[in-house]
Amino acid sequence: MTRPRYYGWVIVAVSGITLLVAFGIRLSFTVYFVVLTEEFAWQRADTALIFSIGMVVFAVTSLFAGMAVDRWGARIVFSLGAAILALGLFLSSLIQSLSQLIFAYSVVAGLGITILGLGPQAGHLATWFRRRLGLAIGLAFAGTGLGTLILTPTVELIIANWGWRVAYQFLAILAALLLPLILIFIRRPTYQEWNTINRSVDKAQQGKLVPRKNWTLPMALRTPSFWFVIVAALSAIGPLRMLTVHQLAVAVGAGFDRLFAAAAIGFSGAVTAVAFIVFGSLSDRIGRQQTYLIGSACLILAIIILARLQSPQQGVSLVVYAILLGLGEGSRASLVTAVASDLFPGQALGAINGAVGSAFAVGAALFPWLAGRIFDLSGAYTTAFIIAVMTVVISTIALWLAQTLSPGKTGAIIPN
Repeated sequence: MTRPRYYGWVIVAVSGITLLVAFGIRLSFTVYFVVLTEEFAWQRADTALIFSIGMVVFAVTSLFAGMAVDRWGARIVFSLGAAILALGLFLSSLIQSLSQLIFAYSVVAGLGITILGLGPQAGHLATWFRRRLGLAIGLAFAGTGLGTLILTPTVELIIANWGWRVAYQFLAILAALLLPLILIFIRRPTYQEWNTINRSVDKAQQGKLVPRKNWTLPMALRTPSFWFVIVAALSAIGPLRMLTVHQLAVAVGAGFDRLFAAAAIGFSGAVTAVAFIVFGSLSDRIGRQQTYLIGSACLILAIIILARLQSPQQGVSLVVYAILLGLGEGSRASLVTAVASDLFPGQALGAINGAVGSAFAVGAALFPWLAGRIFDLSGAYTTAFIIAVMTVVISTIALWLAQTLSPGKTGAIIPN
């Protein structure tokens, strides 16, 4: 008799497609950053504020998005997120001022992306996987890289031919198409599937459910490990999003053709997609700490190369930068959320990873604005790049301490 395929892999696929659209939209902002700055003559700090306020919305609402998934289920909550995202993008195509774009893109669309974001997705995936959680999260989060690969150059092409308003309308349609996908395929595991999940943790138990500490958010808050995870998250994404927003402006400032630079940056998304899978699987084998260290080294090298970009003759350097950036991106959010899921398993994973997502967002909100402000004051990004490298080091140390001070391993969860 043929063994039925495990439905958890369908959940991984839908999660990956959702993140492809949501984060492809978010990370394509580097193209809008250049276009909007030129058209409205905004300062770079003001234009970067659009992205940063979206990250503030992420920080404020990510915890509640995770709690909503725990309470009402991913199917209902993610459907709502897709609808809100589509609305925000359509409104963005109609704006006439900075304040209007902040409301439409940063607040409304930002809320939609938050609901569909990494924390809630990781929490939902953790209800379907235990032993292969790193691989599952890596496969799903690869969607963020594919989103960069596909949507960054696509948005640039649409803007070049039809304008940025049409590009926002195109993205709104993509977000709306997520609705039927989520409604048809997303669900919670059945009790029988829970048995399959828990048997994968320890085959020696021969399918018996073993009582396990069921972590809640208040319990996690009382451990040092949780706060080191939060520090790691705060400093993991900020340097990345600084590059996300400003990298195209740096390349154009060095003399590169905008479409070529956008294509090179988009290529980093292909690397990110592969890196999420490879790093996720590798972390299941050699450990999250060691894998995260490799990704940190790649990200630091990427920052150094971008800081030294000075002329369009450095095309090879731009491609190498894109490769290293993709490797760095593929090691950040997935491994930090995997560590949180490892340390604090239970039925509050949506809330716990939502808190981690909020920490991601705080760093992601600060760094793009800070880099823009530094450029407006000094005419260069040098200081911002130095701060970014230091922050990557801090994140690596914090994640190592989180696992070193682990509250201990537990058995399998008995579902309610």
